[in-house]
Amino acid sequence: MIKYKPVYTVTVSGDTLGYVNEKSELDQKLTEYINHREGTIALIDIANMPEYSFELISRNTKLNEKKIFEEIKDTAVITYKTYAITVNGEQMDEVNTRIEAESIISNLQSDLKEGVEFDLGIVEIFRNEKIDTSKDTAFENLNGLKLAKTEEYEAEQARLEAERIAAEKAAAEEAARQEAARQAALYAQSKAAAEATSYGSGNISGINLSYPLRVSPLITSRFGEYGSRRYVHTGVDLATSLGTAIYPIASGTVVFAGWQGSYGNLIQIDHGDGVQSWYGHCNEIYVSVGEEVTPDTCIGAVGSTGNSTGPHLHLEIRINGNAVNPQNYLY
Repeated sequence: MIKYKPVYTVTVSGDTLGYVNEKSELDQKLTEYINHREGTIALIDIANMPEYSFELISRNTKLNEKKIFEEIKDTAVITYKTYAITVNGEQMDEVNTRIEAESIISNLQSDLKEGVEFDLGIVEIFRNEKIDTSKDTAFENLNGLKLAKTEEYEAEQARLEAERIAAEKAAAEEAARQEAARQAALYAQSKAAAEATSYGSGNISGINLSYPLRVSPLITSRFGEYGSRRYVHTGVDLATSLGTAIYPIASGTVVFAGWQGSYGNLIQIDHGDGVQSWYGHCNEIYVSVGEEVTPDTCIGAVGSTGNSTGPHLHLEIRINGNAVNPQNYLY
């Protein structure tokens, strides 16, 4: 006993690491190390735990408990766990805890625009290497992605809206084309029927009438309609191109040529026997009061002056001061 001292020889996988006084102390330190959790550590595993054998060694032999502990600890396999935030099923940035991940998701969803494809989730990631994570960096990256997807969504919505408007415009243009074709056909029929007379399609009190426009117009508002007006429409609106020439429906004398309130630029012609014709919204007036005109006299140009939403001729026929439906005689 003077020359020797009792110890425990420590071996791992058949290799002798050294000697310790108490095997229980080494086992306790290793157990505490294995059960220790810090940061993102999820598991510490030591595959080969030490084995012990009791023996007597020279009292001069030094024990190396600390070195043995460190050598065994170095064989440990450490598994780290982080929480990856997913966007539409794809793993993105990682953070240390589920609480951090849930907090980021809550902030990202707080002002997420409806319709944007930005589905968020959380998955656990296990690995044997420690990585650096940052909650702030993860939020900045994911928020940038959210903004990009929002811009992409808004651009797509704008494109779809533009396509919708274009489709509506094309449909409206096609409807207008068909209506114009219908009006042209009616005009051609009326013109053919009117060729038997000197001036056109009908007469009032023996006055032969002709068309005020030498093109086929689109009738956009008829006599007697209210529409958006607060008063009955007293004429017929003939839509055509800006600047189209206007001709009298019959020979007569110009009794008014100038600005007249909602009519804009207005021309009034007296044809005798109480018959007058009015031409409203003119862009230009080419005649003056007192001038004698015939159906071949260009008196003005189609415009959109006064209360008008687009280029057209507002044609009125009045008999003894009372407006009558122009389509009883023309168009």
